[in-house]
Amino acid sequence: MYVCKDCGYSTPNWLGKCPQCGEWNSFSEVQREARKKPASPVPSSPLLSLAEMQGDYFAKEKRFSTGLKEVDRVLGGGVVEGSLILLSGDPGIGKSTLLLKIAEGMVKGGKKVLYVSTEESLHQMYLRVERLQIERSSQLFLFATDSFEEIVGHLFSLQPQVVIVDSIQNLGRRGTDFLPGSVALIRDLSVQFMEVAKRDNVALFLVGHVTKEGLVAGPRTLEHLVDVVLYLEGDPQRPLRMLRGIKNRFGSTQEVGILEMGEEGLSEILDPSSYFVGDGHVSGIGTVRTVLAEGKRTMMIEVQSLVGPSYFDFPRRVSLGVDLNRLHLLLAVLEKVTRVRFSRQDVYLSLGGGMRTTETALDLAVCCSVLSSRLNKNVDRSVVYCGEVSLNGEIRPVTLLEKRVQEAIRMGARRIVTFTPNRVLPSRYQTLEWSLYPHLKEALHQEGFLA
Repeated sequence: MYVCKDCGYSTPNWLGKCPQCGEWNSFSEVQREARKKPASPVPSSPLLSLAEMQGDYFAKEKRFSTGLKEVDRVLGGGVVEGSLILLSGDPGIGKSTLLLKIAEGMVKGGKKVLYVSTEESLHQMYLRVERLQIERSSQLFLFATDSFEEIVGHLFSLQPQVVIVDSIQNLGRRGTDFLPGSVALIRDLSVQFMEVAKRDNVALFLVGHVTKEGLVAGPRTLEHLVDVVLYLEGDPQRPLRMLRGIKNRFGSTQEVGILEMGEEGLSEILDPSSYFVGDGHVSGIGTVRTVLAEGKRTMMIEVQSLVGPSYFDFPRRVSLGVDLNRLHLLLAVLEKVTRVRFSRQDVYLSLGGGMRTTETALDLAVCCSVLSSRLNKNVDRSVVYCGEVSLNGEIRPVTLLEKRVQEAIRMGARRIVTFTPNRVLPSRYQTLEWSLYPHLKEALHQEGFLA
């Protein structure tokens, strides 16, 4: 039979173009194995009912820390023994740097770690370790290879508790015609690594590269097979990095870890509100504070706007951190509600600290920020604006309101401008002054943006 080297599609006849992946001249002849009568399966573990699964072995997950609180938060409290974890992200975003920091933290916790690099030589790995100032330890082993069999051999001889493979796309296997990085080989290697992780109770980290479309190369084959999928996001030109859990069989996917890239690698940002909110005057023009929610985590952030007359036929609209289409929509709502024109104005919008989000709870803050810059109105920075704005100008509810209020109180806010909640909030939130409005026009008039 003939098998495509890129996607694994099989056919009894040779084809010039693969009908599944569209590649040309990718079929090679493979000898078909004779079918054997399957033997009677022997269960490897006892069959138990749910009522019989009692005791600490079944009740508690066996976790251990990575040494980084932000990573533990995203993983749901730490690494589960015997789990297969995929870390992905854009090239140069800091995946290898993060894994070395994780390896150092787990070694300090008493774990034996094997770090395998399929892209760098041992000398290059040592230079990276020296640059990041990784603490020397006899429990951290570095190995450079592109052979799956050599990794398995070291697993049997070394018996580590944690294995890191950076990356699986460059890994090959003997006795196969598939090229490294092909879908069929990645699927085969993922299944083999999953078997090793479950059988030997080893926590396995795999690095997967990202395609131009932002997907894990495969396509998405790894995401279906592994237990946890982590994405490291950020702008390579800025130090901010965000670690998101896209899939997690052992915890929630609503947690986000925030890291900062420095000269000595990645460091944790345990208080993101203090990182994003700059020290400034009591009031300012075009700068409005709000509380952003990333997953279950809330943080205060500044929305900054600059509006000026345009000298072009088509005014510019630049948005950093906020969806540009959302900015166009909110400008249309502002023109409809306030009669203030932006058709001859350039509008520049940015979130402080290089943050990016698609959350609609920033709508009210964006409207106030843009209008403040357009009309040169000062905004008190001790006031927090939070609410979603509909197409007819209605201020709609947002999620996690109580957590946002807690964060605003912690950061010293005096007043919050938001929608009218449909229930009475607990008395502990009454230390914050509330300004509740059902509509954007009423909020802008009462807050002094419009005469």
